[in-house]
Amino acid sequence: MNGAVLFISKLLGLIYALVIGSLIAYVVASIINTQFVLGAYDVPISFADRFNMTMFDISNMVPYLAVIAVAFIIGFSIAAVLKRFIPKLASIAYPIAGAAAIGVTLGLMYIFFQTIPISGARSIAGYLGQVFAGAIGGYIFGKILYSRAKSEPMMSK
Repeated sequence: MNGAVLFISKLLGLIYALVIGSLIAYVVASIINTQFVLGAYDVPISFADRFNMTMFDISNMVPYLAVIAVAFIIGFSIAAVLKRFIPKLASIAYPIAGAAAIGVTLGLMYIFFQTIPISGARSIAGYLGQVFAGAIGGYIFGKILYSRAKSEPMMSK
């Protein structure tokens, strides 16, 4: 493989991993958000209503997906650099980066807006649920990158 093709292949692999990791983190975060919001009302809610509200949130919180993707780009870039200097961190770098990216993003939202727009993250448990979703997205990102790296042919010298 020549250098340009290899570069494009690696770039497309990064984009693919970022999109899938962000989407999964977004879906998990949206589900967690909905359940925390519904739980705050302390009234019985049927499974059908919970399901409908969850699907509504997944389809309507799309700006949060963009926020997650940008946070992941920053967090995963930092993790990629740190992995080179701390090799033992390699297996957990992206889940930690995903969790940290969401945690920092929610913290910055609070600083700038004096509230967290993701209402299910306004409690400690809800905040940790969002951070957990970030860790899952980071785990998926890392798994996709690792599987692509194993399957790519080595560049001949």
